[in-house]
Amino acid sequence: MQILSISLKNIKSHRDRELHFVGGINVLSGVNGVGKSTIFEAIGYALFGVDARDFVGNIERFITIGAKKGEIVVTFAPGDGDTYRVFRTVGAGSKWLLAREIGGAFEVEDHAGAQETEARIKELLGLDGGRPLADQFKLVIGPFQNEFLGPFVLKQPAKRQEAFDEILGIDAWRKTYKGTSTLLKAVKARIDLLNVEIEGKQEQVVTLPERQQELTGVVAEVEARQKLVADKEKGLAATEVLLAQLDGREKMTQAVKGDIQVLENRVRDGEGKIVDNRKRVKEAEQALGILEKSRAGKEAFAAAEVQLKTLREQEKQRRTIEQEIAVLDKESARLAQAYAHERQEVEKTAQEQTAEELRLTADQKGLVAGEDVTMAAARLPALRAEAEKLRLAKGLLEGRRAALQEGQGKVAEGVCPFFKEPCQNIAGKAPRDVFSARVDELDKEGLVLEQRLTGLDQDIAAAEKARQEMETLTVRGQELAKQLSALVKRRDDNTRRQGALEGIKKQQEEAEKKGGTRKEELKKYTNLDGRITAIEKLRTAHQGARDAFFANQKDALDLQTRRDSLARMIALLAELRQNLAAKGQELGTLARDYDPKRHVEVRLGKEQLLGELATSREKIADLGRDRLRLGEEIKKMKQLKEEIKACVAARKGFADKEELVKFLRSQIFNNVSAQLSERFREEISLRADIIYRNIAETDEELYWGDKYQIVLRDMENGELRERSDDQLSGGQTMSAVVALRLALLQTIGARVAFFDEPTSNLDAARRANLAHAFRAIDVGREEVTEHWYDQLFLISHDVAFTEVTDQIITLE
Repeated sequence: MQILSISLKNIKSHRDRELHFVGGINVLSGVNGVGKSTIFEAIGYALFGVDARDFVGNIERFITIGAKKGEIVVTFAPGDGDTYRVFRTVGAGSKWLLAREIGGAFEVEDHAGAQETEARIKELLGLDGGRPLADQFKLVIGPFQNEFLGPFVLKQPAKRQEAFDEILGIDAWRKTYKGTSTLLKAVKARIDLLNVEIEGKQEQVVTLPERQQELTGVVAEVEARQKLVADKEKGLAATEVLLAQLDGREKMTQAVKGDIQVLENRVRDGEGKIVDNRKRVKEAEQALGILEKSRAGKEAFAAAEVQLKTLREQEKQRRTIEQEIAVLDKESARLAQAYAHERQEVEKTAQEQTAEELRLTADQKGLVAGEDVTMAAARLPALRAEAEKLRLAKGLLEGRRAALQEGQGKVAEGVCPFFKEPCQNIAGKAPRDVFSARVDELDKEGLVLEQRLTGLDQDIAAAEKARQEMETLTVRGQELAKQLSALVKRRDDNTRRQGALEGIKKQQEEAEKKGGTRKEELKKYTNLDGRITAIEKLRTAHQGARDAFFANQKDALDLQTRRDSLARMIALLAELRQNLAAKGQELGTLARDYDPKRHVEVRLGKEQLLGELATSREKIADLGRDRLRLGEEIKKMKQLKEEIKACVAARKGFADKEELVKFLRSQIFNNVSAQLSERFREEISLRADIIYRNIAETDEELYWGDKYQIVLRDMENGELRERSDDQLSGGQTMSAVVALRLALLQTIGARVAFFDEPTSNLDAARRANLAHAFRAIDVGREEVTEHWYDQLFLISHDVAFTEVTDQIITLE
């Protein structure tokens, strides 16, 4: 099995990084904080399904700052000739996919979920035991840097044993032993419960014979009472036939009497209704007379209503015109006031602008320079040129004077001033003074030049002052020109403002004209209020007639209906009186065929029979309930007897199970875990001891003792010495843990392993030995151990690994 490459995008410090690995030993190197451990974490996350929260407290810290999602891709070859690639994202909606290379492209396998993906990867890696891939990585294959010593250095033996039993997969036996303790207690409790249940049910079935005897007596009594009830039912049937005949006659008599009573009531009601209806007819006739008298007043009221409505509309129009006039008058006054104010402002601004123009013109005229200033400024270039010539001449004079003084000194020394050698012409003679007169002449000429330069400097200063005055006047003139130009623009603005006055004046005149027009329209509503008052008085005068008309209109219109109703009622009353006489004759005929006393006697006889039957039936029902109750009780007791048999059988079954669990706990579960642990420790100790001796280069024997305690054995003064825990140095502990981890990886069959800084706490010699031990395992040197891994990943800054590694990857 070999991991070929890994690609990280937005994982911690890795924005976009791809690394390729080789078989054998791969060493990751780089400064602290560059993300070496992150590479191991990424492989654990993508290939082994480790939860990102196992690396960081918050999953967002596993993603690069500023990114919302990260991605890890690991390509690996499991050794079956195929190449696979696993993808896993970090963040919201995380996905875990496995793809197989087919024809140069990777095709994603169809898995139902993460569990199926993990099972497939476990199969490919050869780690398809019962433990999850993530646990195998965290515990053995790639423990985190801060957990490398992990359970090896736990002080509590019990916790250390639990940790390594879990790593070796033998904790199930110990857990089963502890778990069966609860099972044994449950079995004992079940047996106790069955004993209590059996005793309770046996107490309930003691009265079974008594209940069976009582049931036989109840059955005999029920049969006797049922015979008595049959005799009484025959007598009741004959009585019911006779009573039915008497009831029919009584019912007919009562029906006729009821009909007579109804007819008498209807006759009385009809007579009352006729009286009321005649009264309503008279009221309708009176209402008709009032209707005719008030019709003219009602029509006059309606006409006044129409006129008043028209006048109200005119009043509304007048109110609208008045409002418009008020608005127009207000607008006209506002425009007049605005016109006057604007005109005053325009005139004031014009006056101010005229005054400003006069002031600026006067200032311009005062800017003319004097003739002497102009001439002085004009002479400045000539004066400067003449002064430059005089300075040049003065410089030449000073040079000539210096040359004469140097020649005078050379001649005094007898040296030719030109050839710089002794002069033969004046050798042995006193030198003549040919230089003093010439120097005096040059001094006089220089004095004259100095006086002329002094005068020129004074003239130049005066000319420069005149030029500055001229420049000041020029700048002031430019400023005045700008102010005059701005004044022209402001005057144009004021002129346009003055032109706008005519528009305001025109608007004011238009508003005033519209107001006059609306006032003329208002004159036609002069008498409107008087007309409204007159019409309202007229309407009030006819209000009573109108109210009387509508108050009596309904009754007057209902007159004919009331007359027709009265006629129908009189005819119906006559018919009711005829029916009442016929019913009286029918009642006399029925009274001769019906005897009320005989009817009462027959009814009492029936009620007596019914009472006796009801009592007998109630008694039979009570006996029946007793019979059912006794039957149920007997049935339950028989059922309880069967349940007692079942409980006894179940108690025997649980007793057998109790014995079986006790046997399994004492003979199997309690011993298998210890025996497996001892075998694993012996096998791992043998392998780890060889590796440890190569790392430490010592005769000490590494032994993985009871409760997985690290023990070093050696001979001191001819006696066996054992050291463990705090008696070991940090280097000894680290060397032992590395050796045990390598042996443990070989034992569980891992083909790839990860070591993060395995050389910490080791001296230089041990680090070098550890590196060579890794290489010895890689090549399968017999004195160390056989070759068992395909690929080993290390994070280390140690140069010892550069000599034995197959590839060093330096992260920048």
